[in-house]
Parts: sequence; C-alpha cells; structure tokens
Amino acid sequence: MSTGIDIQLVKAQYAQMSDNELINFVTQDASGLTPQALEAAKAELEKRRLPHPRLSEALEAQNKAYTVSEVDQYCMLVRNLNCPGCNSNATPLNATLTAEVMSFILFTSYKKQVKVGCPTCLDKANNGALLQSLVLGWWGFPFGIIRTIEAIILYIRHKKHNHSELATEQLVNFATANIGLITAHKDNKEALQQIIAVVKP
Repeated sequence: MSTGIDIQLVKAQYAQMSDNELINFVTQDASGLTPQALEAAKAELEKRRLPHPRLSEALEAQNKAYTVSEVDQYCMLVRNLNCPGCNSNATPLNATLTAEVMSFILFTSYKKQVKVGCPTCLDKANNGALLQSLVLGWWGFPFGIIRTIEAIILYIRHKKHNHSELATEQLVNFATANIGLITAHKDNKEALQQIIAVVKP
C-alpha cells in the first residue's frame, strides 16, 4: 500500500462498504493496517459522520502496543459486567477454556471454546464439557481416546483458575482479541454485555 495507486484502491474499497460493513471493519478487522490505510479509514469515518463517538479510537486501538496496566484496564471492563450465564454481578467475571469430545467409531469431533462468566458458571461449563467428553469421547479409534485424554488435561489445567482474583490468561486473550469492539463500546454496558454473550458458559 505504499504507492498512490494502491492507496486509492484502498480508499475506494472503504467507500464501497456499507455503514455496517465499515463499522465491523474498524472495530474488529483493522489490526495490522499500514499508516496510509489507517488514515484512509479515519478519513472515511469522518466523511460519513456516523453516530458513534469511538470508531476512530477503536481503529487505533487495534494498531498499537499496550502495557500490562492498559491490558488490565480492558480486562476490568469485562470483569465488571454481569455474568452472561446467570446475570449475577456478585463476583468479577473471568474466562476459561473448555474442550468437548464426541466420537462415533471412525469419527471424532474435538471442540475447544473460550467461556466468559462468573466463577460458578465457569465451573459448570468445565464440568459439563468434561462429562460430555467422558461419556461420548472414547468411542472413536484412535483419536477419540487421544482427544478425551487431552480434554481431561485441559480441564485440570484451566478449571483451577476459575476463582482466581486476577484475570486468567484466557480473559486477557479475549480482551486483546476484541480490543477494538471493547474500545468502541466501553461507555455502553449493554453493548459490552452483547460482546461477551457470544461466549457465555
């Protein structure tokens, strides 16, 4: 994107996006833009004057380095929300990783998922995934047995952190992966709740 022709193509691409497409792009898919592409996206936002005060900020948020303290602040925005599983706000939220295995003779399905919620709901999510794996995971050969053992190891490794007073590695990863969205909506609790609803336990 270093030539004038290239940047004109980029500007044209932004101009062809619908408002929703542009919003999704600048809040979720703008990581790694060149400085020229970043400025072009900002210019398109300014031209459209969309009724959203933090889109340019969300754009920049995906293209900067963060200190540990700054990442912690993003994690706290998530941790202070209501649990998407039970709607409780009694304890700070956290995140865990679950693994579910299902096997049918020669077919094995292995699915890992990040879950965000209160410690109690995270425990339930880990326990439910483990139970499914123990009941349905062993029947495939040879990967059913292998994947079920992996799921058990993952359960042991991650469940013990559900009640941690600090943000877990999974929550840090979730916050940084969604830093554009969180930045765009950090003053809107309802919108932040919708972001974590897709990973509810």
